[in-house]
Amino acid sequence: MHNKESSKKNGSHDASSKRGFEDMVRNLYLNRNIACMIVISLIANMSGSMILPLFAIYVEQFGISTLGMSILFSLFYVGRFLGGGMAGQIYEKIGAKRLGLSLLIAEIVCMLLFPVAGSFIVLSILRLLQGLVAIGLTVFVRVTINHMSTAENRGTLNGYISSSEGAGMILGPLISGVIVFYFSLSFPFYFVAFFACISFVAVSRMTFANSLLKPQPQHPPFQKSQRRIKLTKQLLLYSTVHFLEMSAFAIFLTYFSVYATYKLHWSPAEISLAFTIIGISTFVSAPFIGKISDMLKDRLLLCIIGLLLIMMEIILFLWFTEPWIVYLGMFIGGIGGASYLDSFYSQLGDVIPEDNRSSFIGNVVSLSELGAIASPIIAGALMERFSISTPFYYNMILVLIAIVIQYVIRLKSNSVKKRPIA
Repeated sequence: MHNKESSKKNGSHDASSKRGFEDMVRNLYLNRNIACMIVISLIANMSGSMILPLFAIYVEQFGISTLGMSILFSLFYVGRFLGGGMAGQIYEKIGAKRLGLSLLIAEIVCMLLFPVAGSFIVLSILRLLQGLVAIGLTVFVRVTINHMSTAENRGTLNGYISSSEGAGMILGPLISGVIVFYFSLSFPFYFVAFFACISFVAVSRMTFANSLLKPQPQHPPFQKSQRRIKLTKQLLLYSTVHFLEMSAFAIFLTYFSVYATYKLHWSPAEISLAFTIIGISTFVSAPFIGKISDMLKDRLLLCIIGLLLIMMEIILFLWFTEPWIVYLGMFIGGIGGASYLDSFYSQLGDVIPEDNRSSFIGNVVSLSELGAIASPIIAGALMERFSISTPFYYNMILVLIAIVIQYVIRLKSNSVKKRPIA
């Protein structure tokens, strides 16, 4: 009797030890995959922003006009607009691993060709390709992170990605400016290509849950129709919110330098410091905000708070001229951006079914890029017609509309949760 009981205990102990070992291995693979996604996100944002300080050199080297420089700048966003929905659909068809590897190959090719580009047309094609790859990598990373995570840790993992995006925005211009000063124009591109090669090797060794092999749930035709209508409504609402936020962000990026130069009478160094503060604020705060998002289980509330903080940032630099107050606003705005992005992508991961998630997120980010293309043009027309401050009042209106839509979505989702089942 005693031997039977001891053998049972030993058996249960062995089973629990085996489960513990399996959990440890699973966590090891998960942590490695997350680290790889963070590096890829860093590369995508770094490669997109690193060309900004090099525009002056390109103008001098190729004799590019101001119009030509504007075209080069906008082609990146055109590529982002075209690439998001495409990447989401390809993700569903060929799977995460093959999409990730294909995008990284395209990134490497793009970075290696930039230094040897011999004409404006070649530069334009490369800039368009860079936008396609950058948004494709964003979709790849965000969808994969949402697939890896659960409702308990989704905010935290998306926070790590937002943090790496903030780091990429800081490091891109900084690295390219410093390296070109000491070395050559081609070196920053080789630098990014090198890290893309490392990411390629890492992704090739990653293990992905192959959703293509999972049996998809079969729904009756009526349920399929209802589901399609619901997803269309969600796409309209969430893409509108993201369109408005990206519009506001693009206006800020385009016109803050002009406003700071002519209204605040700042030097280029002071303007650069403002953008650096935003990046550092996002980089530091995003993981903590992600954890708060997981604890509160109210992603939409944190989205709204993030947008309110962005409004506060705009108000501080419009109503005050003291540098420390404006810099404080930049720091607050960085936290607001992190709060919005973490919670927005986590919310999509929570409410969109896995089999529709990649195409949904791809379409959302593609449609939002229209805001980055169109809104600076509208804001520029308003500035010419009225004053240098007008684009930022327009900016606040866009953010306010986004807050109202998020509030309505939150009210509806809360009412559905409280509705009795029977």
